Amino acid sequence: MLGMGLMVLSVGLLTAMDGTGKYLVQDYPLGQVVWARYAFNLLALLPLALLGRRPVWQTRAAGWQWIRALCMILATWTMFLSLKWLPMAETYAIAFLSPLLVALLAGPVLGERVGWARWLAAFFGFLGVVVVLRPGSGMFGAVALAPLAMALSFALYQLATRALGGRDHATTTMFYSAAVGTLFTTPVLWWQWREPDPFGWLLMLAMGVLGLLAQLAMIQAFALGPASLISPFLYSQIVWASLFGYLVFGDLPDLMTLVGAAVVVASGLWLWRVEAKGKSG
Repeated sequence: MLGMGLMVLSVGLLTAMDGTGKYLVQDYPLGQVVWARYAFNLLALLPLALLGRRPVWQTRAAGWQWIRALCMILATWTMFLSLKWLPMAETYAIAFLSPLLVALLAGPVLGERVGWARWLAAFFGFLGVVVVLRPGSGMFGAVALAPLAMALSFALYQLATRALGGRDHATTTMFYSAAVGTLFTTPVLWWQWREPDPFGWLLMLAMGVLGLLAQLAMIQAFALGPASLISPFLYSQIVWASLFGYLVFGDLPDLMTLVGAAVVVASGLWLWRVEAKGKSG
């Protein structure tokens, strides 16, 4: 139960961070906003790193730390790109494939059993995304590739987080995410930079702090439960996204978006129920 609650909190913080990024990419280059998300995340992490008893960069699973960090960079980049083109609710409705992809990929990546329930849930999840995209509409095409890529990269990020388990302290895992993200995005500033005004700097700092808190909550959530059980609670993000999108950007999801999102959410929650019953039985 604590893991589930931490996941709901985590996605709320992530939505606030993404909404801040959506606001920033309207005025600043995409690469600069992605860099700020990691650079200020690293800055916000320093007090925690200094309080640790051991060097924050010492890890027992360097390979998984780098894989997780690289997947997170790709997820952040594609998320901000999606939010630049699409409203928040539509973006998240497509990205909701991520928990279903976790359930399918948990087999080859983590060695978990992938049964018929996971395949059936994934099928209806993809059907829900098709409803959101509405073939023939402006969303059905290249514009949909960014949130789809985000769903896949975020699923891999979640699996890497679960694979790490309790091998490293949460501060070490967050340090690798922030440090690797800053390392790989800093060169982009050579051709993507616009001097921020004071409010812009403040929003960039807020992204870093929100990202830090969201990561901490998600790391602890996955440490307390299996990926296939905790991941469905990412679906609470549609509530956060609709609320944030309306209050900040004046966007409300249309009926087809809500129907498609409901299909995806129902698929994930049904899968969670089936697997929970299987484990309890």
